Amino acid sequence: MQSSNGSPYTEATLPSKRKWKLGATVFSLLSIAGGLAVNNHMNPASTTAPVPISSGSSSGTGTGKTTKPDKTVTSDQIPYQFGVVQITVSRKAGKIAAITYGQSTASNGREAAFPYLVQYALKAQSSNFANLGGATYTTQAFKTALDSAITKLG
Repeated sequence: MQSSNGSPYTEATLPSKRKWKLGATVFSLLSIAGGLAVNNHMNPASTTAPVPISSGSSSGTGTGKTTKPDKTVTSDQIPYQFGVVQITVSRKAGKIAAITYGQSTASNGREAAFPYLVQYALKAQSSNFANLGGATYTTQAFKTALDSAITKLG
């Protein structure tokens, strides 16, 4: 079909590019929102409270508290594909009071996960906390090292 001016091309107009850009923008925003929803579903906020220290039986002398003595231990070295994790855990008044990761190594910026992992472990008072997104292997190695130290604390 030829146009009225003799050109072999039709005079049909193409659809506006703006509709395509708008659709792509909406799709991108919905994808991000869906990703956030899945992330929040897979990594829910921790709502567990630390277990209170039991007061023991009242039929005896003394205060009756069963808190364990203050102690500091170093975990086993836990090698993983991005480095080695070895932490030092201090217990005071029956609770994990401090965790240091001075002997730990990680490659490609993964060492940035350690302060967050320490914070999560102190809050949970155990290795029972969610994985840190983007640092799954580092988190697992840290949890293994923390379990090792907690076992040594007795």
